[in-house]
Amino acid sequence: MVPGAAPLDDPALVLAGRRILDVGPARRVLAGFHGPVDDLGDVVLVPGLVNAHAHLELSHLRGQAPPPAGFCAWAGWLFAAARDTAPPDVLAAAVAEAAATGTAAVIDVAGRAGPAVARALREAGLSGLVCREILGRRAGLSLDLPPQLVEAAGDGVTATVCGHALYSTAPELLRRVRAACRAHGAPFGLHLAEHAGEMELFTTGRGEFAAMLAGRLLPKDWQAPGRSPVAEAAALGLLGPDALAVHVVHLAPGDADILARSGATACLCPRSNARIGVGVADAPALAAAGVRLALGTDSLASNDDLDLWNEARALLAAHPGLPGRTVLEAMTINPARLLGRADLGRLVPGSSGGWAELPADLAALLA
Repeated sequence: MVPGAAPLDDPALVLAGRRILDVGPARRVLAGFHGPVDDLGDVVLVPGLVNAHAHLELSHLRGQAPPPAGFCAWAGWLFAAARDTAPPDVLAAAVAEAAATGTAAVIDVAGRAGPAVARALREAGLSGLVCREILGRRAGLSLDLPPQLVEAAGDGVTATVCGHALYSTAPELLRRVRAACRAHGAPFGLHLAEHAGEMELFTTGRGEFAAMLAGRLLPKDWQAPGRSPVAEAAALGLLGPDALAVHVVHLAPGDADILARSGATACLCPRSNARIGVGVADAPALAAAGVRLALGTDSLASNDDLDLWNEARALLAAHPGLPGRTVLEAMTINPARLLGRADLGRLVPGSSGGWAELPADLAALLA
């Protein structure tokens, strides 16, 4: 995934843990090398993967989600089920599962369990970003990171804040969150255009989702802006090269161009969308418009596992013609670039993400 570089045939990697010390043709790299050598055989190696959207603190809800019935039904279930967060042993198992399937870094959205998530990532040797999710209408809400989260970060794991969604976090608060992300040198994450009810809410102010939010997350005097969620995010100044728009399943005409012009990265979570029953993001249209794509597993409250390869399989099942490089970039250099991490997403000396083995079925599809 090094821009401008051709794939290497018969390569060798020299590693210290996950850090790559050298990479190149085996004949050169192994000349004079006296350490242990593992011959992996006829396989394809890619950089360690970056999961661009997860909620690890919900890992204790694996297998408990109701059958697909739309966002409102799922959100109602989650509100009741997520009163507790995953205990340390469940978090450790979830992170280990991700690592075992090739993940090297995670962008995680957390609430109360942010410090525990950061510790679990560090203890497993993974890196990434733990985001304290901000909800509510209080413009003056403190955006300070909890001291426990700051203390738990380190060793490649950093912390910031992120918005939840346009309907659950006040516009003024979202602007402050984005400014705080810039101060932290971190991307600004936001769930955006996830389901049809969100589109109906912002364009007409009506529908089942609007009724669900009335008097709860939305003030009584709230008025629909009469435009799509993506257009509203742009009007509020929330999009840009530092923005990670998560889901983007329901787009109005022109929304893909808005995202592309802003430079935002769109994180797709195809299996989570299918489990909840909200539809399929138009990845080919986004890619054709020039939107950088990323992939995320979302949480085990809406997915079967944290295997990012399975996310790629779901994406390709929905869009068989999607170019292989587009899929691989969505799992490596695109989220790494968003994080400002030149040491992730590439197989080059100094990279800290190690390598992942491309499954044989995907190697055939992505070729």
